[in-house]
Amino acid sequence: MPGLKLLQAAFFLMLFLTGLHWMSRALARTAGPAFKGFLSRIAGNPWSSFGTGFLVTALLQSSSLTTVMVVSLVNAKMITAVQGCGIIIGANVGTTITSQLLSFDLYRLAWPLFGLALLLRFLPPPRWRRTAAPLFGFALLLLGLGGLTAALSSLKESALFSRALQFAAAAPWRALLTGTAAAAALQSSSAVAGIVLGLARGGMISLPTGILMVIGADLGTCSTALVASIGMNRTARKAAWFHFFFNLTSLILALSFFPYLVRLAVISAATAPRRLANAHFLYNLLGAAALLPLLAPCSHLAKWRGQQV
Repeated sequence: MPGLKLLQAAFFLMLFLTGLHWMSRALARTAGPAFKGFLSRIAGNPWSSFGTGFLVTALLQSSSLTTVMVVSLVNAKMITAVQGCGIIIGANVGTTITSQLLSFDLYRLAWPLFGLALLLRFLPPPRWRRTAAPLFGFALLLLGLGGLTAALSSLKESALFSRALQFAAAAPWRALLTGTAAAAALQSSSAVAGIVLGLARGGMISLPTGILMVIGADLGTCSTALVASIGMNRTARKAAWFHFFFNLTSLILALSFFPYLVRLAVISAATAPRRLANAHFLYNLLGAAALLPLLAPCSHLAKWRGQQV
């Protein structure tokens, strides 16, 4: 019954999203204020800003959350627009850590993590109790991703699902559009990466199509920072638009060297999920290497747009 299988896929997708948001929000509640202070103190030159963005996003597991923090700090004039742009570049590379984690078969850890989170929740020290929430979110994420992968695999014979995959695979722009629209709707490129990794693990999409969908997802997630910047000052809007310009530049560079990117992904690992995760990291690193040396002049590209929004 395709309808029931679609409902199962939707349920596990919601479970995955709940776990992802639970984990990132719990980490933000626990360490968010400290991270904000860390961002404002450490962000100096473009390279230290990049490292700060990478580290914070790797820990928070949400580039959107880091970018929204950056926009609010720029709005409060705690950091400059150029420093904010450096952090945003680092955040985009840092978010690929999520794909790296999801590319491994960690589903069997879901229930042990649930048990550990429950145990920590009832321990006396407050710092252990605070650790329980992100662990619980990560367990939900793994449980949702495992169920989603199984549900998607069971949809192989569904005509509607097959047509949707054929649409994405028919042309590069369609794969990009699918990833962009999905990330904008779900407000999470990590969620789209999880879905694409599940499809790749089930052998339902090719490596090039999966890479294009993940690249599109990174562009689609820019909508979060753009919406957050509405009503803020011109400099904050400038930082939000730089996030979009960085992802667009990375996308153009990735498409320019796409055959080489696919070839590097193929030789980097033996399995499709690992290859996708490595391609996600490589193309973001390519964009960072291209724009970091030009950070100050590039940050002004968003200025004209920030003045109009």
